[in-house]
Amino acid sequence: MKRIVLCDDVELERQILKELLTLYFEEMGEEISVIEYESGEALITDVEEGLLEADLLFLDIFMKNMNGMETARRLREMKRKGPIVFLTASPDFAIESYEVQASGYLLKPYDAEKIKELTARLLKDDSKRRIAVKSKRQYRYPYIDDIMYIDSDRHMVTLHMKDGTEIITQEKLGDLKKRIGDNRFLHCHQSYLVNMDYIRDAQDDFILADDTTVPIRVRGRKNIIDRYHNYFLSHNEQKEEWKRKRDLSVI
Repeated sequence: MKRIVLCDDVELERQILKELLTLYFEEMGEEISVIEYESGEALITDVEEGLLEADLLFLDIFMKNMNGMETARRLREMKRKGPIVFLTASPDFAIESYEVQASGYLLKPYDAEKIKELTARLLKDDSKRRIAVKSKRQYRYPYIDDIMYIDSDRHMVTLHMKDGTEIITQEKLGDLKKRIGDNRFLHCHQSYLVNMDYIRDAQDDFILADDTTVPIRVRGRKNIIDRYHNYFLSHNEQKEEWKRKRDLSVI
């Protein structure tokens, strides 16, 4: 579980950012713990007492008394090396932020897509899952997000990647499905698993973003297409929610 700290003396700003981050990590299938502070003093006190550890800190620059830049300097003096993202309505501190090794800068009102990109970059080692796949005499380690579909032919299973490459293994399709453990992967045919993020259309078969056709088994076809339809609606609702939260940040 990721531990995210928000330090901003405006409660509404904290709430908006918290909801945007929560939506993002739900989309990634990960849980987070969000700790909130309304002052730099309170944050520093907890750090000094050993009560706070964070994977990522979002820190407002313009706060009463101890501002965000002073708070960041104190943290660096205490040898805290975790990533810090500054929050502000003005880019005036951009140069000064380099002095405390800031990892990013978010301008208010927040842009949801920039939050996603920045968070993914800073936590990229954990936010994108990989799987070890034995291919011939060596292991390959593809990102699960990059697998478009997997097919099985006799004793060979092929992972088709979004960049057009393939990984061939003798592992069983069912075993791979269990190890991937991601509900985006739909067992649409006895010999196929498809990553629903790459489906462009659903007709008699699935049509993927690169025009590849992935078959849907005849028995249970309606249930399979319904599962994709429900996933599509849910996924798009999340995107609309992101847009709504982004619009709220203009308040």
